Amino acid sequence: MRDIFIVARTGRALATSAYQAGYEVHVLDCFADEDTKAVAKTTCQLQSLREGFDKTELMEQVKELVSFYPKAVMVVGTGFEKTPELLEDLAKIIPVFSNDEKTIKSLKDPIYFSNILRNASIKSPEISFARPSDSHGWLLKEIAGAGGGHVRWLSQINSSRYSGYYQKYISGNVLSALFLAKDRYATLIGISEQLESKQFKSMPFLFEGVVRPSSVDQQHRQHIIEIINKITKQTNLKGLCGIDYVITNSGLIFVLEVNPRPPSSFELYEQQSVLFDAHLACFEDKKFDCYLKQTNQAKGYAIYYAKKSIEINTNVIWPNWVKDKPSIGSTISKNNPVCTVHAEDESVMKVKALLQNQLTDIETIIVTAQDAA
Repeated sequence: MRDIFIVARTGRALATSAYQAGYEVHVLDCFADEDTKAVAKTTCQLQSLREGFDKTELMEQVKELVSFYPKAVMVVGTGFEKTPELLEDLAKIIPVFSNDEKTIKSLKDPIYFSNILRNASIKSPEISFARPSDSHGWLLKEIAGAGGGHVRWLSQINSSRYSGYYQKYISGNVLSALFLAKDRYATLIGISEQLESKQFKSMPFLFEGVVRPSSVDQQHRQHIIEIINKITKQTNLKGLCGIDYVITNSGLIFVLEVNPRPPSSFELYEQQSVLFDAHLACFEDKKFDCYLKQTNQAKGYAIYYAKKSIEINTNVIWPNWVKDKPSIGSTISKNNPVCTVHAEDESVMKVKALLQNQLTDIETIIVTAQDAA
């Protein structure tokens, strides 16, 4: 049985997909939650640093694992946005199935990325490294930031201690497209809608989750297919990737960013590990079949974040619609993710309502458990 190392800030979705495909799974992530432990042969909880992972810790842990499983390969998720050079170091120890350092750096460089889109005739928001004289309608973003928690309204920032770049805000619905890239060609898997961030007023753009609709307008799909193929040809992306974009009320599409790794939305489309196997095939130069059965159901998940520092105790009884459940005794700091809630129904509107109710319910469950401790 083939051994797969999963390295990501949170590896549960990738680990579950690999496990269901019949692989022996070894996970190195920052949470080591109960769901991950249930499918992994081994787990290692890494430090969660602002820039990603601690290089020394990660390299030591991987070297030790490789000594036991010398024929393993590594699949990576989030956590390398700011330090893609780590992937080159890891590749000296183990085959790494990931886009390379050059590709990731170019896509996370605001100017280089804007030029890529401009050369491909793809719309993107205006950016600047000089603070705009009129802050209205501008955002301050961290270079290679992930999760949306770093994005702020410029008009609400008085201090000059914040670093990053400025991006013009585009009003509209924020969507994500999941695709497979191989040989400079992209195959669209699906389009999902990002949930509006409501849990923290101080982080209005914090990633809160996504909902996959039961169907997408064909003209919209075709436009996104053209965009992802243009980007793939310009950058030579490989494997499961994603783009985030805004569609305005007038129907214009502005690309916000590219995620050159399996985005979190992939689990909403995964069926019998078809996508995980296809992801591997992209790096092994093999043919893949990513045929997915059509569904009439909308599906989504939302992240519940800690409103204050909490310790998970035995009083917490997790409902069956919760995933990424933290281990008993673990402490979760304020603003950090606690778990995810999942829902499925016939429409996006109903799924959103279910997820909102579940977020309320899980907060009640956790607060009650804390009070009873």
